[in-house]
Amino acid sequence: LHKAIRRQRQMCIRDRCNLAKLQKGAAMKLEQLSDIVSFTIGKNPTRIKEPELILYSLEDFENDLYGITKPSNKSECIINLIKSKVAPVSVDNKDKCITSNFLKCEFNEQILDKWYFCYQFNEGKDFKQQIAMVHQGTTLSVKKLNMKIVGELKIRLPDIETQHKIGEIYRQSLVQNRRMIKQAEDIKKLTLTIIRKLEED
Repeated sequence: LHKAIRRQRQMCIRDRCNLAKLQKGAAMKLEQLSDIVSFTIGKNPTRIKEPELILYSLEDFENDLYGITKPSNKSECIINLIKSKVAPVSVDNKDKCITSNFLKCEFNEQILDKWYFCYQFNEGKDFKQQIAMVHQGTTLSVKKLNMKIVGELKIRLPDIETQHKIGEIYRQSLVQNRRMIKQAEDIKKLTLTIIRKLEED
């Protein structure tokens, strides 16, 4: 398990290096999100009257982001407005009802790759700086984004082929990261089991 975790770490470092090289070599144009993305805000939970509706949860969001759920071919993502993170919509969760803490995004796959969008929104320096500026001076304990703020954010767009490459590397890095966490948890469980047996003896 230790060797497996070390190998996964090396792969993550390699992927980050590849991402940096791809971005550095790509010619990019700057676009405002509202010009290339259609937004749909989630419903206020208190106004949802249909008992048969299944709500999209934070766990669903995490599962979609880390590739636990079945991926969809559609160019759709969901932004978690409280965490300032975005994940692609999976087949498993596409029909669930999103609440007002989430924002659905739809766009043309020939203009924007969904995993590239996830990478830039979740990890990109430009987005972090823009979001930090929005929250500057905010006294609220929960710094929540809204549709207007998200629409005004700007994204750097290389050609779609480069977006695909960057997005795929990012997707793989998330899957590898999840595996590392799972392996670390397995090691901890095994270690605790050994300790408890020693205590009983």
